[in-house]
Amino acid sequence: MSKIQTVWVVGAGAVGSVLAGLLHKTGKAQVYLVGASPHWQKVSQKGLNFETQEQGREQLPVPTRAWEEIPQLGLTDLVLLTGKATDLPKVAEKLGPKLGQETAIFTVQNGLGVREQAGRLLKRPVEAGVAYFGARSVEPGQVTFYGPGRLVLSPSEASRALSDLLPSEDIRCEMVEDYRQAEWSKLAVNCLANPLAGLLNLTTKELTKPVLDPAKEALLAEVKAVAGAEGVELELTVAKFNARLKSRNIPSLRTDVNRGRPTEIDFLNGAIVDLAAKHGIPAPANQLITSLIKALSG
Repeated sequence: MSKIQTVWVVGAGAVGSVLAGLLHKTGKAQVYLVGASPHWQKVSQKGLNFETQEQGREQLPVPTRAWEEIPQLGLTDLVLLTGKATDLPKVAEKLGPKLGQETAIFTVQNGLGVREQAGRLLKRPVEAGVAYFGARSVEPGQVTFYGPGRLVLSPSEASRALSDLLPSEDIRCEMVEDYRQAEWSKLAVNCLANPLAGLLNLTTKELTKPVLDPAKEALLAEVKAVAGAEGVELELTVAKFNARLKSRNIPSLRTDVNRGRPTEIDFLNGAIVDLAAKHGIPAPANQLITSLIKALSG
């Protein structure tokens, strides 16, 4: 494919802001953060306050664009969808008319079936990435990156182009033939971390408390049973889950609850409940978690 000259990060949340900040720092392509939120407005006015544990804080002049400022996109453009899965219909309505036939587009969003939904809404093939890193925005204009991280991508020329643009010391990109396995592996992690942090207002590190292990075991057993019925074998255990939680990041679902925004629970535990019903598998733990999050955020 043609050399990528411009990256459009659509979704000015924590993950999108981290990716926009890292892409801006490499300088290998022009990057624009697209949105309209208070966070996006602050970045537009004063730049992105970007923090890492190693380098501390720095102010990055990340360029922004409002929706109406997006031009017609072409071969040298790459689009990263990094916002909430719940926003996909609205994003597709605004973005779809701007996409050229050969424009590369990725979804880097939590949840099961997001890639397929994005493809249906945009009426075109969509590449996908699974992000393994912590990102947190405590206040508008500021983001903290808990890295280094990993981005698992579906194999394609566009994936290789994106990998070349990102700093390998901060984000290690991997291309896997079995992307469905990668999607389910991340889903299993999210089905434990996001709702428990959301309900209990805990950081990821605090989720390792032994008192929570029975809840994690119940949720994970159902996720693995449903995954198996879908033809995916998951190797995740509660011990492995606990071992990977080293940062004090707050999962995005808790942030959504705190800010009164719709959560992605229907794409996480809610998706497990729906598939469990399809296969005749009991999923009371995931049903309970889904109901509690909906009651908390409703």
